[in-house]
Amino acid sequence: MPKISAPTVAEHRDAQRTALIRAAEAVLLEGGLAAATPRAVTERAGLARSSFYDYFPSKDDLLVAVALRAFEQWNEEIGVELAEAAPGLERLRVFVEATLRMTADGKHGLATSLREAELTPKRREDIGALHAALFRPLEQTLAELGHSDATLWAYLAQGVLGAGVQLVEHGANHRAVADSAFQLLTRGLPA
Repeated sequence: MPKISAPTVAEHRDAQRTALIRAAEAVLLEGGLAAATPRAVTERAGLARSSFYDYFPSKDDLLVAVALRAFEQWNEEIGVELAEAAPGLERLRVFVEATLRMTADGKHGLATSLREAELTPKRREDIGALHAALFRPLEQTLAELGHSDATLWAYLAQGVLGAGVQLVEHGANHRAVADSAFQLLTRGLPA
């Protein structure tokens, strides 16, 4: 029987699984999707290659676990920042600034890598549901501003933010992009 490095087998298994997910994140950020092989991930985690399949039936399952962790962390960080902001325009500004700052910090890099993955339709749905959860705070913020169809406006605002994310990922200053995106969302294009 293998040695466990935690008080219980369940805690040991959880720690091993977490180590594989963290290793996969690092491999994805450094080398992209093609580099995230079971061998590379287990080597990075310091585990035997055969142990990969004890925790993940397939590479798809690992990639979804990485996405889940990234979405949870992103949502948690945005939630903390929004909780401290006053409802309305201040909360919208905080949402825009946090989204683009977190992108500049590299937190959107995993999503960029995972977009290239050829996942099964079911796994794509799983990730789509996670992404939808990130959409809710924006929708709630726009509802607070009195938009009668907050969902429609949130989708349009998401388009502006998506363009902002691309600009920041290509080297634009996140503060300048956040200011411009907020202006576009609240006052329209400058004259």
